[in-house]
Amino acid sequence: MTLRPFGLARSLPACLPALALVALSTLALPGRAAEPSGAAPAAAAAPKPGLADSVWLKDGSQLRGTVLRVEKGNYVLLLGVEGVRTIPWRTVSRVESADDRATSAAEASSVSPPAPCCTEDVLYEEEPGPGADDWAAVSLGWDLRAEGVSLFKHYTVGGQSAWYGGEGWGGGGSLSLHFRGPASLGGSTTVRWTEFELGVTDSIHSVSWKEGAPNETEFTQNQLSLILGAHIASGRWGSAGSPWSGVVFGLAWLPTYVHLFGSSDFDATSQLHVAGMRVTVDWGRVSPTKKGLVPGMRASLTWLPYIGNLPTALSLGLGVVFY
Repeated sequence: MTLRPFGLARSLPACLPALALVALSTLALPGRAAEPSGAAPAAAAAPKPGLADSVWLKDGSQLRGTVLRVEKGNYVLLLGVEGVRTIPWRTVSRVESADDRATSAAEASSVSPPAPCCTEDVLYEEEPGPGADDWAAVSLGWDLRAEGVSLFKHYTVGGQSAWYGGEGWGGGGSLSLHFRGPASLGGSTTVRWTEFELGVTDSIHSVSWKEGAPNETEFTQNQLSLILGAHIASGRWGSAGSPWSGVVFGLAWLPTYVHLFGSSDFDATSQLHVAGMRVTVDWGRVSPTKKGLVPGMRASLTWLPYIGNLPTALSLGLGVVFY
């Protein structure tokens, strides 16, 4: 039996030209050129600008784009439609990112002091000024004082006119109700107010009375008076928590009952002086919240005119007063 060679062996030489043509056509296909070995990978695509971030400048303008980098105190790197821009930090007010994380330029720079025009307004907001209605109230006031008194009376002796008199020392005190209305605000700290006073006062004096050189007597004078007066005040009040300080002028009508103890030189030892007057000047402090507790100084001048057979009395007082 004779063996025949396989048909592939006989046809292989005839197929070689076709196989070579297929291989060449495959290598020549467009876009399939082999990359040389060891070549670097293709560069990443450049970032595209967005408008989600904002940089606010101190002049009020806004720059939009993508914030690439923030160097506080130096610069902000912003990618915008015109490319990458370096913004000096000294011109930046704030930086806002897309996720609402804000960086304030004030955190890295010292805060400038308030402008001179606004300093007073800031202080006024932190420490409110006085309120006019804080003064409108009724309060109890009182005073204690030392007094010097002078008495004098006109006589007609032997057809001739003569004046006799005496001097003395003593003291007194008063208790009054003060009806104070709302204050008048004259400025940021200037406060003026008025009030009416209703009270009583009493004074006792030890008097040495002289009727010529050889005649001298000692007696005690008591003055019990009703006070009907008014006060006008002007001063300064820095804040609602501190007392007011200034000057208070007062004028009062003093109907006074006078009694003399140990004297027989006058036809009447008791008399009502319906025309008594008193002038006061007070200075110091007055508190609208602590009425009657803050002391001040008082100078007073009281005049009791000649009525009936009692002498005219003029007394000067100096003491402490509480409103």
